[in-house]
Amino acid sequence: MGTFVASTSSLALAQSSVTVFGVVDVGITSAKSGSNRLNALNSSQGKTSLIGFRGKEDLGGGNQAEFWLEGGLNPDAGTGGSSGSLAFERRSTIGLSNKTWGEIRLGRDYTPSYNIFTAFGGPDTTTGVQANLFQTIRQTAYNAASQSGTVDRTRISNSVSYLLPRDLGGFYGQLSASFGDENTSGSGASKARKYVGGSLGYRSGPLNMGIGYGKMSGNRAVTTPSAIAATSDLDDLALGASYNFGSFVLSGGYNRLKWEPIGTGTSGKVDGFYLSGALPLGPGNLRIKYASAKFSGNATALTRSGGKADKYSIGYVYDLSKRTSLYAGVAHVSNKNGASVGLIGGPAGVANASSSGVDLGISHSF
Repeated sequence: MGTFVASTSSLALAQSSVTVFGVVDVGITSAKSGSNRLNALNSSQGKTSLIGFRGKEDLGGGNQAEFWLEGGLNPDAGTGGSSGSLAFERRSTIGLSNKTWGEIRLGRDYTPSYNIFTAFGGPDTTTGVQANLFQTIRQTAYNAASQSGTVDRTRISNSVSYLLPRDLGGFYGQLSASFGDENTSGSGASKARKYVGGSLGYRSGPLNMGIGYGKMSGNRAVTTPSAIAATSDLDDLALGASYNFGSFVLSGGYNRLKWEPIGTGTSGKVDGFYLSGALPLGPGNLRIKYASAKFSGNATALTRSGGKADKYSIGYVYDLSKRTSLYAGVAHVSNKNGASVGLIGGPAGVANASSSGVDLGISHSF
């Protein structure tokens, strides 16, 4: 991690700093869904590979100006971001903060409900074969039809957020709204991706708990349904808690994703729970997770109505230093009643067939 500090003129007496940070992570994945097998070298199997710049300036009177620019990396291919070119699609915000009244933040940021999900989803919540089942569902089972472009619970662009002050007796929270003008093509597209949501949590000593909810709008002008992304709103509810027993951290939560039809649009829902534990072992820690999800709906991507998926995973992270670690993990998904959930980095899931896989990799943070 590199930090650059510069002072302005003596008249302003303000100080600013910029920090360069990032993660480079590459792993070997071998996974199978039904009879389909995939062996690959993937980035972001242990941690998300990224590069970012963040900074702040002391404005006096307890006020600070802050910015954060963060983009994804694909070190396995030498490219950046989901599009292959470096962009700050993960987060790009600017704002003002104060210890007394909190923070106002503008730009592209994570939704409050997704922040709650990642806080209690367990270690490796969003990456690799060990990723939380609900992250796997979002990236694999529903990616093409229901999480593309206009409806996504992860991030919002053109947003305004208010965050509670950090020192508020253990309480923390966020309110966010998006103007919904990210997608400017097509009739009524400017109304897509409008978002309203919030979160509230409480942290005291070893205990942490929180709840988040958000609603993302689909395209209101579409009259002939062809995909969930264009014809449905998305509700996201997440709640969870964790407790640090000193030698063992236990966390768990509940998540519900609900697609609500616009006009004659399609609908669907997936909900369930997850539980995980992290235990220090030698120079690293052992990670164990379980999650279960149930599906319902009438959309093309949700024909697995009544389907059920259960996921088990175990992994170990070996710390070579504070910044560099080796990791290994094994995961298994059991699909029933038409469910077809695969694994991140593996082949697409097959209805009623199990998915299993293993990760081996190295991660370095700077």
